[in-house]
Amino acid sequence: MISKSHRAGNRKWDRDHMATIGCRLRKYQAEQFKEYAKKQGTTANALLKEYVLNTLQQDNNKTSSNV
Repeated sequence: MISKSHRAGNRKWDRDHMATIGCRLRKYQAEQFKEYAKKQGTTANALLKEYVLNTLQQDNNKTSSNV
């Protein structure tokens, strides 16, 4: 179990260095996506994060090769 001060430090670090992004979907679409993620053995959040990071990496690779 972590101490209250350690937890507070973690929250401060997250507040200073992390951001949350999202999108709005119809409820049935969100549920379908969650079910898809579950069938893949992961979560909706993990799939979205993987997509974002892969997209940024691909963009960085394109930018680097155009120099």
